[in-house]
Amino acid sequence: MCMGCGGMYFPTNLGVRISELRPGDEIIILKGEGYPAVAQETTTIVWILAGFSALCIDGTAISCLNVSDFIRTGRHFDRFEISEEAKQMEKEASERRREMEAEEAELLAELELDHVDPTIKFKGLDIPNPPPEPE
Repeated sequence: MCMGCGGMYFPTNLGVRISELRPGDEIIILKGEGYPAVAQETTTIVWILAGFSALCIDGTAISCLNVSDFIRTGRHFDRFEISEEAKQMEKEASERRREMEAEEAELLAELELDHVDPTIKFKGLDIPNPPPEPE
């Protein structure tokens, strides 16, 4: 779910503020913001945090890509009901994470060394071995 603040290497101030939220924190999302965009100013509760983004119990996700600001109400709930929309969004995000992890594992397996000797070529890559260092 984390969008990494637009692919930047460092989060924005807004991204840091989002990362400081905790599940159960009540926030107000401004009209037209969030994903999907809310039709009116909306009070909701944070359910899941992932880096610099959050999924709320109503199914609205926030990140520095889709909100310009949000308001912390100062209220916190230990128990809350999660909407079907939010559950579906998390299910889809989990599926995407599993797919990405599988692709990453496959790529790493392709790049494994044939032998523990670091002078041996990588599998499938035509990279010349470095010359041995003089002793």
